[in-house]
Amino acid sequence: MSEAMEIMRAAVVRTFPHWDPATITLEPLSGGITNQNAIVSVSSMAPQRFVVRLPGERTELLGIDRAHEVEATQRAAALGISPAVFGDLDGIGTVVTEFVAGTHLEPAEFVGRLDEVVGMIALFHGSGALAKEFPIHRVVEWHARDAVALGATLPAAYPELLELSLRIEAEFAAASDAPVACHNDLLPNNVLFGRDRMWLLDFEYAGMNDRYFDLANLSVNCGFDADAEERLLTLYFGGVTERHRRRLALMKVMSEFREGMWAVVQQVISTLDTDFVTYADERLANALLLSASCFDNDQA
Repeated sequence: MSEAMEIMRAAVVRTFPHWDPATITLEPLSGGITNQNAIVSVSSMAPQRFVVRLPGERTELLGIDRAHEVEATQRAAALGISPAVFGDLDGIGTVVTEFVAGTHLEPAEFVGRLDEVVGMIALFHGSGALAKEFPIHRVVEWHARDAVALGATLPAAYPELLELSLRIEAEFAAASDAPVACHNDLLPNNVLFGRDRMWLLDFEYAGMNDRYFDLANLSVNCGFDADAEERLLTLYFGGVTERHRRRLALMKVMSEFREGMWAVVQQVISTLDTDFVTYADERLANALLLSASCFDNDQA
């Protein structure tokens, strides 16, 4: 068993003393690019399988607050949009949830079940305030600040994208919407589909943000085309206006900007075997590409 698995097993035994240690086994769960994840099997009880994770190094620099993660995950579970929560891991601070079986869908199949996904996102958005804020225009700036403080060199695209971020912020502020409880990390791996239902996973970045960020984050991460985006907006708002399209497009820029700057910080803090340099370069390049269609006619 790896050192990470040993640490998680010890924390599980410490946190849940009523679970018979002799019946507990751990197996790695792949797919994470921030944390190391595992499935815990407890043969002496039902349900028998749970998901735990060992947080990555210095994840507070990525905008993660483990206490707030517990709040958001418990709320999502209470709403029925994520697996049940059994507690937070003593000494580690990450939640333990029930393991649920499911698959991650390809884009065409994903769009076919988009009504379920949008329904769950809208339910979380309407669930009331969270203690944590996730102000997207400040988040990218914080990532730049922290990366520099850790000795990183900012990407060449950063100054231009920062200027675009400020323009986007000003446009939204001119006709602002109230922030809502957002997931803020709607990657395909965080949407799990079962035969009869689906779940949203991983609420470690959840916080108060603009609702369009979640919609744009989902669209750009899942590779939606124009038709899928129309369906996304129609399902969420009940109809589509040019304002909806415009704000979705602008927040797609911010989604890629944030993802790229997140990866810049990861370059200097993470020990995972992931090429965060290429990841950052690709995301920031796509942010610039997406911005061209938003600002070609100087609409901002």
